Amino acid sequence: MGSKRRTIGVDLGGTGISFIDMFSPDEVNVRYRIDTPKTRDEIVAALIGTLRGLMEKRDLPKPAGIGVAVAGQVGEKSIVFSPNLPFKTEYPLGEELERALDLPVTIENDANSAAIGERIFGAAQGMDDFIVLTLGTGIGSGIFANGKLLRGHTGAGGEAGHIPLLPGGPLCGCGQKGCLEALASGTAIANAYREKTGKIATAKEVCGLAAQGDAAAQEVLRTAGEWLGAGLVALINLFNPQAVFFTGSLSKAPDIYFEPALKKARESSFGTSGKDVVIEVSKLADAIGVIGAASLPLL
Repeated sequence: MGSKRRTIGVDLGGTGISFIDMFSPDEVNVRYRIDTPKTRDEIVAALIGTLRGLMEKRDLPKPAGIGVAVAGQVGEKSIVFSPNLPFKTEYPLGEELERALDLPVTIENDANSAAIGERIFGAAQGMDDFIVLTLGTGIGSGIFANGKLLRGHTGAGGEAGHIPLLPGGPLCGCGQKGCLEALASGTAIANAYREKTGKIATAKEVCGLAAQGDAAAQEVLRTAGEWLGAGLVALINLFNPQAVFFTGSLSKAPDIYFEPALKKARESSFGTSGKDVVIEVSKLADAIGVIGAASLPLL
């Protein structure tokens, strides 16, 4: 194996948990996904059980560490708050995993982790100013400005999903109303479709219905895309990035979602910044979060 170091990455999301055991994105030992359990204790038990199974692969060297990407605000070894997970008060997840697994554990925000992965392994190599926008159950952003990852004073910097766009709008998981996440995320799409039709469908199913010509689904996606565009304008005006990369499950949504977003970003951003910025789906879109998590122990 030479000097390559084995690491394990975990991407803990609102609907699914992804795991990767790798030496590099081109040399993956194991990668798979499980549904996110409903309670905090069930999530912790699932993490410990799955990670123990990965570590017991005797034909591989001991991992250098475990990186865990979490949708929400994180501390050095803890989840401080997550609107789409059952962690509403600070919980020492990193310490719990270290005790159970006897390996160093690094905790990071999922969008920050995706941005780190994109800069190390993806299209952002060599870029100092770019944004990774995670589109899934919620919406997050990892922001590199002047070559440095934006964390903020308490580690809550870059929460693009909680930019308030519509006063009195739909309730967000963070407790506020009218956030970008409450208007353009997978959760928002599912909620809007239910309100419009009375039918229960996931965001993935709404995307499928739109592709089949369902007028209500198409309208829901188009409206969500317009709100995504408003969020993009805010980010472009604030940070003047060279590129914005979409990741997450919703990055596979049909064009009817992305076209109004890109149109808004191009036409409404300040000066020439909306025309100069590259806006595209990450080529590692469905894996960059967990790949970024696996890179955390090496930083």
